[in-house]
Amino acid sequence: MRGYLRQRNKGSWELSVDVGSDPVTGKRRRHFETISGNKSAAQKRLAEVMTEISRGSYVKTPRDLTVAEYLRNWLRDYVEVNCAPKTIESYGMIIEKHVIPEVGNIHLAKLEPR
Repeated sequence: MRGYLRQRNKGSWELSVDVGSDPVTGKRRRHFETISGNKSAAQKRLAEVMTEISRGSYVKTPRDLTVAEYLRNWLRDYVEVNCAPKTIESYGMIIEKHVIPEVGNIHLAKLEPR
């Protein structure tokens, strides 16, 4: 896995990271991101993305994906594969009953900590 930085203009950096190949098509996949700020901020973000990829926690999220869609995908793709049946049931109930009614309609790109 490789990551690259390039300066776009003053105060703006573009990072590019090889994410691997698509298992279906075999085509190369890459993550691109523009970072505002200095070079050290861009290097820090590059390291974060590369760490996510190496840990297997990297998810490229489309701008129109909502919290509800993301959580349901997570339940299906991760929890159902890696957790016990009772845990799957418990997580599903918590997400459907408590999380989705409160924040499920928010787009992931607009989600903020507050």
